[in-house]
Amino acid sequence: MITIRARPAGASGVFSWHVVSKLVRMDDMPVNRPPVIRDQDRVDVRLTEEAEYRIPFTFIEALNEGTLADRPAHAFLDAARERRLFHVLNRTTDNIIGTGVIQMASGSAQEAEVGGLLFHPAARGFGLAALLVKIMMVYAIKESGRDSPDEEYLAHVVDGNGAPLHALLEAGFRPIGPLDVHRGDIDAVIDHMIKDGDSAVRMQGFLFDREVIGRLVLALWKFVNEDHGVITRSSPAGDSFQITVDFSHVIPPIHLCM
Repeated sequence: MITIRARPAGASGVFSWHVVSKLVRMDDMPVNRPPVIRDQDRVDVRLTEEAEYRIPFTFIEALNEGTLADRPAHAFLDAARERRLFHVLNRTTDNIIGTGVIQMASGSAQEAEVGGLLFHPAARGFGLAALLVKIMMVYAIKESGRDSPDEEYLAHVVDGNGAPLHALLEAGFRPIGPLDVHRGDIDAVIDHMIKDGDSAVRMQGFLFDREVIGRLVLALWKFVNEDHGVITRSSPAGDSFQITVDFSHVIPPIHLCM
């Protein structure tokens, strides 16, 4: 069992991170574990600092979902240095619940890959992935100071992994068709996704449409000013609960003016 938490370090308000990893026998584990998201929890979207780069790396490694390429630790370090690494923190419980990264493509200064998009299974169904991708793209193009007009943002989704499709499409990515990704094409390990007898992984490609950036800014403005950052979810039993999402650490609200 791996727990990833943040805790304030003194009066500065700066968070220090620690990872607790321990083996637990299944019959020793409690039956009722605390939920990942609860009613009235407060969630932050943050840029990951360079000193914190192993937190999203460890989070993805711990979930160990076979539909993601295994990016090496240095890819997360490079992204953190370039202010392209993001994590989603449940401030109420101090636990990481999601990640995303914009990784520069190998051999091209004008291409970047949007990936590492992963949320804890219990944090899915709130629309957090789509919200995170919108924040990532608005930050990359409008806030980071690193974007150039001819830079292309790509995303690759392995066949059969439908989870990120809605998030990408809602955030302005458009399909560009299937493509075969071979070993060495990207800075990540894909061997676990290659079927026996094949030499590549068939993925669906997506390209960000830069023309929609104004629509994304407007959507984030409405989320902050009209929805007040609140997401409401109803359970199959008819109960509903709310969480409040704050991404002002990444994009100041005043910068969402059109």
